Amino acid sequence: MARRRTDGGWGVPPSAMAQDELDRARGRVRMLNGALEGGMEGWTLPLQQWELVREVLLEVVDDADPERGALLGEVVETAQARLGRHPAFPGGRLTNMVRYVKVDLEGRGVLEVVPRSSPQRVRRGARDGAGGTGA
Repeated sequence: MARRRTDGGWGVPPSAMAQDELDRARGRVRMLNGALEGGMEGWTLPLQQWELVREVLLEVVDDADPERGALLGEVVETAQARLGRHPAFPGGRLTNMVRYVKVDLEGRGVLEVVPRSSPQRVRRGARDGAGGTGA
């Protein structure tokens, strides 16, 4: 199990990105997490699932006000409505999947949590440059 970082940083090291590249070569995506030592989880998701959830997540975020962001609950509801019956998700429940991909995209700098938002809101990340894809 990965340990939480104690240095207060959020960046993902190049070694985590390199591991993600290796995993993608076999059709998987390494779940990045800047809050953990090493910047990554010890598990992967199938590339197709990650891409489908990422697409919905970014679409909802991009449709929201860029400063206020999108409510995470709204993102989950939209993903559930669009992907709940998709064959890539045989269990049909997407709440955790959306949260996993959200944290991963935060690690990639594509998304960020809106500070002091309750309930939680997400928006494009400051490190996302020109609307990058995070892949």
